[in-house]
Amino acid sequence: MYDLDTGEMCFEELIGGDPSQYIKANEVIQNEDGTRYAIVYFDDGKFRLRVFGNKQRTKKQIENSEVKINEIICLDDNTMCNDEFPNPFITCCFLYDNLIFVTFFHNYSQTHYHFIYNCMSKKFIGDADGYLVSMKMDCSSKNFPLKCFFNAEKNQIYSFYRQGQVFVIDADDLTKYRYERMTDLDLGQMVLINGEALIVRSSCRILFFKQETDKETQRTTWNLYDEIQVRGFIYYIKGNDRVQITTDELIYFYLIDMETFIP
Repeated sequence: MYDLDTGEMCFEELIGGDPSQYIKANEVIQNEDGTRYAIVYFDDGKFRLRVFGNKQRTKKQIENSEVKINEIICLDDNTMCNDEFPNPFITCCFLYDNLIFVTFFHNYSQTHYHFIYNCMSKKFIGDADGYLVSMKMDCSSKNFPLKCFFNAEKNQIYSFYRQGQVFVIDADDLTKYRYERMTDLDLGQMVLINGEALIVRSSCRILFFKQETDKETQRTTWNLYDEIQVRGFIYYIKGNDRVQITTDELIYFYLIDMETFIP
């Protein structure tokens, strides 16, 4: 971490470091105030969660505070990440300042897991039998969770998978969730606009999804409502109504209608 005024590095931490380790790490996330940070990573079959601030820590302090998920839930280390992707098969997001939602995929058994961790009390949220939720998925062992988001207005957590599946989870009761196959397409980089519209890269196009409720059945599902035939990277700043798509040759700028979410 660097000081924006002085340009000097004020904080750093090392993940791995042993040549024998096989590390895949996800992006660093932060709470709304930018005072607390978290990262989840994969260490040769073991899932890890690390929470930190902006103060330098010793190796022993890091070791003592790191959440060793496999050991806590008595899970084996048979998960093997896909070498073709940097994803660690585990993602997380802050719900509030001290609560972190974590979801991961144990591909050996093709099982999805999710839980909430309180980084202040250093405990899983829920009783002994209900803090960890799991579901066996009917999918390829190469599938994995890409990203998760928290919609504070609806109090819902969204966990999206590479092969088009999505979990919509009640943040107050993790055992209450909706699971669906949103699309048959493989998904890539994604952002969530205003907690409602998902913009995601898929092969040679950019796809737009949102939740819609059928008036007759009252069933709510994620549906594709628009797409752009370009291949590029998505750039979005939270709270903005502008999206930028950068290709090899051009940069496209889009304004998003915040009522319809049409670009």
